[in-house]
Amino acid sequence: MSSEEEGATSLGRLASGQLCYLQIPAADITASARFYERVFGLTVDPPDSGFEAPGLIGQWVTDRSAAPEQGFLPWIWVDDIDATLVVVEAAGGEKRSGPEPDGPRWLATFADPAGNLIGLAQHGGSRASQA
Repeated sequence: MSSEEEGATSLGRLASGQLCYLQIPAADITASARFYERVFGLTVDPPDSGFEAPGLIGQWVTDRSAAPEQGFLPWIWVDDIDATLVVVEAAGGEKRSGPEPDGPRWLATFADPAGNLIGLAQHGGSRASQA
């Protein structure tokens, strides 16, 4: 098999260094699956253990503890950070920080239902509430 064939997946051609697979710790896989499905529109695989997002696949796992204060912090791009935070809280997440400006973007963090710290990034322009 050529290296080009090895880099091709159902997500398309992968580039070296591209994040392609993510495991997210969960206390309750179904609750976490529903949260991420509602907040980010992830495509969830039955029985809720796996998901697909733009350019990424992954799964929720129960054999690893959540990382609320330390470790890897993923940042997810959103169109409207304020509206996303409203959905986060309505879906059972907890806002931790922001939104705060950071150069050409706005950043905020939240804890998902399992307690994992997740970042939100909105690029370009200003937040609607600041207009």
